[in-house]
Amino acid sequence: MTTETSWTLRVIEVRIRGVRETAVEQAVATLDTLAQNAELSLHCRDATLVERVHQPQIEWHLRGRRRPVNRRLRHALHSAMRTGEHDPHAGTVRLVRVPAGLDEPRERRLARTRRTARATLSHHPLVLRRLDPGVHEVGRPSASRGWHALAFLALVVTATAICLLGAGLWPAIGADSPRVGGPLVVVVGGYLLGGTYLAVRRTPTHRALPWLVPLAVPLAVPLVPWLGTLVQRAYLSAFGVRPAPGTDGLGDIQAGLWVLCVFVAAALLPVAYLGWMRLLAPSLRVQGPWLSWAPAVTLGIGMGMLFSLLVLHTAARNGAEDRALALAPRDIPGYFGISAEYACVEPTSSEAPYYGTPPPHDHPVVIFAQSGDRVEFWDPASSRKTSIRLEDARIRVVSHSNSPCAKAAR
Repeated sequence: MTTETSWTLRVIEVRIRGVRETAVEQAVATLDTLAQNAELSLHCRDATLVERVHQPQIEWHLRGRRRPVNRRLRHALHSAMRTGEHDPHAGTVRLVRVPAGLDEPRERRLARTRRTARATLSHHPLVLRRLDPGVHEVGRPSASRGWHALAFLALVVTATAICLLGAGLWPAIGADSPRVGGPLVVVVGGYLLGGTYLAVRRTPTHRALPWLVPLAVPLAVPLVPWLGTLVQRAYLSAFGVRPAPGTDGLGDIQAGLWVLCVFVAAALLPVAYLGWMRLLAPSLRVQGPWLSWAPAVTLGIGMGMLFSLLVLHTAARNGAEDRALALAPRDIPGYFGISAEYACVEPTSSEAPYYGTPPPHDHPVVIFAQSGDRVEFWDPASSRKTSIRLEDARIRVVSHSNSPCAKAAR
């Protein structure tokens, strides 16, 4: 490569963290901006992306043996209040990361890396912290089995709570009460949000969250009523009728938030567990098949869709239960903005057109809402629906399902 006499070649390294596809363009733009700010006559002739190879590593710590209780108490007092006699050999002295291949057996990998860590730690320059088998021990900085069991127990509790929420069984366990539901929401939310933060920190996603979250909020505004309509349709499918248009309200929003919360919580569950495991076991930061983003996100989205279908199945099950109440006959309770009314229907003419079975005259029918110029009602006696125009029938609303209809609409 030749250059003019007035120009000099320089190799400049620009480190950009968390960017791969546009790294070259951003590096060149950063270099141009710095050159303009410094008023340098600098021109970039060539740019190459150099990526660091992430090798699997296992971490080993040189720890002081703090077996006597009095030395443990003195060290804890010194760490908490900076007073008392300090044990110079207590705690973590040094950390060593040893490359480890995932293709070799686990026992062999641990034994080889432990020997390498001992050889490295034995050459420590500090006098008080040389490797002494009588004072120090070399161990992995992984969390105890108790912490791992606690993390897995929290995973089971969170998954059970999400499943019960999707199945509509929170009232069965008393979670509809603020005394029970409040702490449960705090525990589940803390586990999901805390684990998700631990999983995405120091990643490109962490930098994108400040603008991804505000962008997702406007998208959820029209999504919530639509999801609520799906829940109402699943409920009314047991009666064979459809939700009336133009009846959007608080019930739609509550049902939509129900589905959205279940989906988001189920989607974040594998990611949160991945974050907690990476915190409790730093040596697990190897890019193994079960410790990468792709399986966690894929499993989370699949679980979110599965639990959302569980919500719709729960809505259809509740509709079938209320349908059995109407056959009893008993009054039907409200369900997310859907309230059943009982009415006596009498056609204005014997030739009045209708869809379905003929309107009964001796007992009331179930009406959920009027759909424009027509009304759909469900007959508990025949377990069928009927649709008729409003101008072709006289309708009188009654208070109960067993009210008499001898004087209907007269």
